[in-house]
Amino acid sequence: MFKKTQIIYCAILLLGSFSITGQKLLKKAEMQMENGDFHLAVESLKNYLKSNPDDVVTISKIADAYSMSGELTEAIHWYETIPGNTLVDPVTLKRHGDVLKKLGRYKEAIVVYQKYRLYKPNEADHFIGSCEFAISTLSGEPTFETFVMPSNSNSSDFGLTFYHSLPVFSSFRNDILMTESEKLINTEETAHRSFLYNAEKNRLGFIKAMDGSMNHIGPLSFSSNGLRCALIESKIEDRYAFVTTGKMSSLHIAIVNEKGEITSTRPFQYNEVGSSINSANLAFDGTAIYFSSDRKGGFGGFDIYVSYLDNGEWSLPMNLGDEINSQENEITPFLKGNELYFASDYHTGLGGYDIFKSEVINGIWTNPKNLGLGANSLSDDYSPTFNSMGELYFTSDRLGGKGKNDIYKSRKLMQEEPISEEFASIPQAVSLDALADETQKHTVNADAATMVTYKESELNTETAKANNSTIFKLPEFDVTKVGSNAMEDMSLEGAHRIGFSEQIPSTEVFFIQLASVSKVKPNFDRFKILIKYGNIYKMSANNSLKVRLGYFTDRKEAEDILAKVRASGFKDSFIT
Repeated sequence: MFKKTQIIYCAILLLGSFSITGQKLLKKAEMQMENGDFHLAVESLKNYLKSNPDDVVTISKIADAYSMSGELTEAIHWYETIPGNTLVDPVTLKRHGDVLKKLGRYKEAIVVYQKYRLYKPNEADHFIGSCEFAISTLSGEPTFETFVMPSNSNSSDFGLTFYHSLPVFSSFRNDILMTESEKLINTEETAHRSFLYNAEKNRLGFIKAMDGSMNHIGPLSFSSNGLRCALIESKIEDRYAFVTTGKMSSLHIAIVNEKGEITSTRPFQYNEVGSSINSANLAFDGTAIYFSSDRKGGFGGFDIYVSYLDNGEWSLPMNLGDEINSQENEITPFLKGNELYFASDYHTGLGGYDIFKSEVINGIWTNPKNLGLGANSLSDDYSPTFNSMGELYFTSDRLGGKGKNDIYKSRKLMQEEPISEEFASIPQAVSLDALADETQKHTVNADAATMVTYKESELNTETAKANNSTIFKLPEFDVTKVGSNAMEDMSLEGAHRIGFSEQIPSTEVFFIQLASVSKVKPNFDRFKILIKYGNIYKMSANNSLKVRLGYFTDRKEAEDILAKVRASGFKDSFIT
């Protein structure tokens, strides 16, 4: 009897020990989530799950952590692990729907949002309407054509702005060498830094604080006269989606001399403990600043505020109101005249964050308008900015870039816009209806202008130069130099046109062949479901017209898309 009692007592102690350990893991994961350490949180939650494999709440938290880190494929895997008849937290339902939407699985997202309607019907109806808007928009023509800038690296590049006419951007790249003295001050190799293009030296230079530090600086914004700079200081990480990071960030105001050097800096007086300012735009000559912050008293997560400089002091920040701000997040504002450009993950859009425009008329902001397909995608599109010529640049984590986040240039398409001679040798991405109409009357010519030459040696690089644009391109990295020179012609050579039509980069590219047409006119409507994966091209070869999807600069990416294309019913598709 005594032994039996001992065994029971030991079992109770053991179970209690497991329970205490488990609770510690859950508490640890909660703190890691709050700090924005999503990967660490996933590790803690998975360790807890080993002893509690059927804990649906923990499975949901793992899915949410992946969602917040931007790892959508992993997030979907864990969301789909949750049994369909299980009641889950409404926040998890919403995030599940959001991830499906960002992956372009709109009909599945609608099903999840319909479940979410049980908790928040008005909000759910809004998201369902957003999915329907996305389906309709993707079935139409793009409103912008978009290039991924050749200055991008394999790391994240983001937050492009201009100091006078010179490009300034932030990046996690490490191919710009530091001097030995700079290395002593900036020891953290994985930190992001900001760069200014030096036209005189034809190279990128680091932007430094007063003490010589360069780490964790950016993105930035300069006043129109170049005398004042707003800079964000934040310990963000390259592996996370910047717009969902939980890392604290703050705003600082700097004075800049005629050489573009920071001569003094001080924290923005309305930085708040426990909240962040993750982006800012200095408007006019630096007398107004628009910024996004998750401080208390807003309409949702991050809201957009404005503060004015008066007699050397900044006014109390004013929320722009519910015409601009929503119950979710509005970030990265940029004022252009009387128009405010910003990103939102709530206003009706295509995927994650879309870029919107609102005008102020008689002191009232108009209903934000989505910039449309091309400027926006299924992914996160944010940090809009314009150069002095009115050209739009932004940051996106969409497919087709070099790093997790890349800088893009976009220009609005005009109806029936003719193809300029500089792109005459490059195939135009076509609408499926137009392609169907032209199939019966096309003339087969292997040397026609619709042919694509894949090899760099055969590419006419003279056709790749931009018209009167301030653009920079970095050459191959040279380890013998400190810094990295930029091309003098500041060309678009190597640019990847993402939107309506594309410019083939000076490297090997891949297409997915969907059909080969000789005489019989196929049903081109069936290709419409593939537009979300890329553009449709017509190419003449071997006495027939090839219908291809693309293009892709990475073989692995092409193979991943090919699997999705075949799963959509195009079993005979292959990579060319």
